[in-house]
Amino acid sequence: MTKLNENWGKLPDEVYNHIKKLEWDKQKNLKERLMHKRKFPIEISLGTPTGDQILDNMMYFKNFINQWKDFPQQHWIKWQDKKYNTLGLQRIPVTLILNNLKELFEFLGPDIEKRIEKLSKIIEPLTTYDQRFYPILIQHLSIVEQLTPQESINITSLLQQLTPNMGKGLYLRSLPLKGIDTKFLENNKILVSALLDVLYNNAIAQAGNLLKWLGCLDYPKGWLIVKPLCKKTQESLAGLPILQMDQHTLTHYELPANNILVVENIQSGLSLPELPDTIAVIGGGNNVNWLSAQWLKNKRVAYWGDIDSWGLKILSLSKTLCPHIQTLMMDEETLKLYKNNMVTESESYSDIPVNLDSSEKDLFIVLQSNKYNANRLEQEKLPNDYIQKKLKEWKNNQNF
Repeated sequence: MTKLNENWGKLPDEVYNHIKKLEWDKQKNLKERLMHKRKFPIEISLGTPTGDQILDNMMYFKNFINQWKDFPQQHWIKWQDKKYNTLGLQRIPVTLILNNLKELFEFLGPDIEKRIEKLSKIIEPLTTYDQRFYPILIQHLSIVEQLTPQESINITSLLQQLTPNMGKGLYLRSLPLKGIDTKFLENNKILVSALLDVLYNNAIAQAGNLLKWLGCLDYPKGWLIVKPLCKKTQESLAGLPILQMDQHTLTHYELPANNILVVENIQSGLSLPELPDTIAVIGGGNNVNWLSAQWLKNKRVAYWGDIDSWGLKILSLSKTLCPHIQTLMMDEETLKLYKNNMVTESESYSDIPVNLDSSEKDLFIVLQSNKYNANRLEQEKLPNDYIQKKLKEWKNNQNF
């Protein structure tokens, strides 16, 4: 039997708050109730007082008795006759007992009863379609409660239309669905995936996610700026002076230049000078996974980023993906020349990146040692004439 605390005389409001907190506000317990995993009855001790406790606070005792006498559902209250030496026979409320879900929700009040009624209307079309859905719907209770009954019906329609690999070569929004917009599917992917797993023996989870099970293309992500640095390469890109590509496209699309310059930050990349037979890929930050592209093996590739712990970490990852990549303006020579432009990183990466050469590792250690009373030199803090000089040296020196 559950006790609220060691005090005697629990009043209806106190018992209500306790049960609501335990059985409704705590989602884990509510879900277990709805799936009949928590046993009834719920029995709450109301705290029978001793004779001395009553005499110490007679007004409270009368209030305690009166409030429970006025409680509308008397059939939930267990009363007991108790004989006290000084007070004689007294009829005391001993226990509140709730026997099932209906009584629990009635006790919790009309607002919660309405929510449960609405939830039942939402769940009904789906459980009618397949009774096995019920525990899945309760597991995703917070999502289900946001649906309308019509949206629940729409989900049943979706479940009948979705089949393995039906979206091969298509994006999710291009699926040939009837009567259902694909944005609705996108907004309800989590619940739809869980329900499909019931119908298809966990196939969606085994595939990795709904998109893979459907065979759909991933939405483009990891956008980078591509900027041709001479007239010839610009003409090869439909005459466009600048364009964006997602990382997937860039991995599979060979850029029409022999020299590929990777620049960490957007502003530095946009201000690059003209370089023959060169295309810059700008603004990816740590989005460098595309550097594993096979077509890069036949290109001269260089990387230029901030001289700081994170810039060197990105450089290390870039070298892992593209081992022949060359490093530009990320050395102690540059640091010494423009040390007066250095600032302090708000938060530094602490471990020495593994895939740096010896001079780059030494540079990382120098930054960590605070030798220059700062540990960051941003790309934007280098003068244009120095940048142009170093880029031309790289372009013209095939052994660079």
